Amino acid sequence: MTALDLIRKYTEFNVWANQQMSDWLEGRDQSLMEAELKSSFPTINKTLAHIWFGEHIWMKRILGQPFENINLVCEGKPSTFICEGLLHQSREFAEFAGKLTEEDASGMVNYKLMSGESSASPIVEIIHHIMNHGSYHRGQLVTMGRELGFTDPPKTDFIHFCRLKI
Repeated sequence: MTALDLIRKYTEFNVWANQQMSDWLEGRDQSLMEAELKSSFPTINKTLAHIWFGEHIWMKRILGQPFENINLVCEGKPSTFICEGLLHQSREFAEFAGKLTEEDASGMVNYKLMSGESSASPIVEIIHHIMNHGSYHRGQLVTMGRELGFTDPPKTDFIHFCRLKI
């Protein structure tokens, strides 16, 4: 398996894991989705929006396009809206990765950090970063959900996904 094959698999995993999380959170009382908790982001909805924003901003950076502030787009919206947007963005990443060549994957992307500082990274590292970012915050969502009394969180580990796909 090449590095590009692995990145493609990782983007497919990301779609699957975000779907698992969305299914787990579907139908929950919206007041619980907006309940303030001690975490990186104060609510489940804000954590979901942050994951979506991360995927959105990096895809736009790769494509050299302007991005919008997904956090503002999600303000006051139900979790179903946020999950639908996140899943759409995750599928876009997987489709993008599926079309990459080895040469494309090693290509550099120049971008500005939120601080305004200029930086550059290869596409393959950006994709790896943003997929890992989603895993990190899905773990927080499980902890937040358990704090709110949600049971049976989904298994969203990469190796679990790989075993399911064998």
